[in-house]
Amino acid sequence: MNPIRAAMAETLEQSDHTSVQRRIESITSNRSNCIPAAKRRDSFLAPVTIDERSGQIGPCVSQSGKRCSDKGFLPMSLEDYVEMLDWTARQIAPGKSGRTPADTPPVLKRLGLDGTAWCELVSDFGRLFCTVAGRPECVDPLRSLRTHRRYHLRRRARELLARVD
Repeated sequence: MNPIRAAMAETLEQSDHTSVQRRIESITSNRSNCIPAAKRRDSFLAPVTIDERSGQIGPCVSQSGKRCSDKGFLPMSLEDYVEMLDWTARQIAPGKSGRTPADTPPVLKRLGLDGTAWCELVSDFGRLFCTVAGRPECVDPLRSLRTHRRYHLRRRARELLARVD
């Protein structure tokens, strides 16, 4: 939020050198380039989402060694977190000159994400994806290392992912 409040940027995507900019770059580049999680621009950041009901209590040291923790910090999805920051950036802050203009489209729209499709993908993830998850153009060329069979995505997953473009 600092670059926006300091009037150095109008949107989260333009907020240079911030974690939210890195997270947004990962969302958009992963959709088109099929980048593995370990190579994404935000791989050094702790995940956003924490499951308070079934998550571990206490610290969760990263297994990869690329970040301090593998534990999330908010009971919301990354997309909800970005939307919350977008909403906050539009509000007037006393004593601060910057904010995201009211006529700027919402962040999900700017990123090409359909909110309802995204919510269904997230809430029904286990039902929509079995062995692998990803965009059809990333999954279709993949084959199982053990059986050498191609992986398949369920029709509903394909329909939803087409709406997330």
